[in-house]
Amino acid sequence: MIAAVGKVTSVNGFRTGWQGVPVFLALAGVIGKVAQCKVILRGDILVVVNPLRTYSVPALAIQDVMVGDDGTLKVRLHAGRTISVFAFGGSLIDHFSQTSDRAEREVSSWLNLHSNESVSGADSILRINWTRSMGADLSLALCVVVSGAGAIWMAFSSG
Repeated sequence: MIAAVGKVTSVNGFRTGWQGVPVFLALAGVIGKVAQCKVILRGDILVVVNPLRTYSVPALAIQDVMVGDDGTLKVRLHAGRTISVFAFGGSLIDHFSQTSDRAEREVSSWLNLHSNESVSGADSILRINWTRSMGADLSLALCVVVSGAGAIWMAFSSG
């Protein structure tokens, strides 16, 4: 992508070429957010890291885990809420490798081990936080800054 920005800049000048920089930063940020998605089995807490939100779910709050018709791993809670797991989103690769099914079996067996444990009131609450990823978040923020600075520069330099 950097080579493409350099090529466009050399052919059309910097005024057109700089526009590839925020596209590169946005793409790097989105790929970084998607690449960090995962499911973590931490003691009696299931942590689902999605691109924008991270869910910390105590085992006692989970009704069951299932793979939907589209291949997406879903965590159903006793409160009637369902959390879709982006890391196991039913891709074409998953259709052949069955990673969502394996994740479902692993989380279900973890759930069977931890479903009878007592959890204090503070630990039995579903926690939802913004997912933070230093590299991806920085890339997206730089995309906004570069886009804004470039738009202002182009507005003042046109003539």
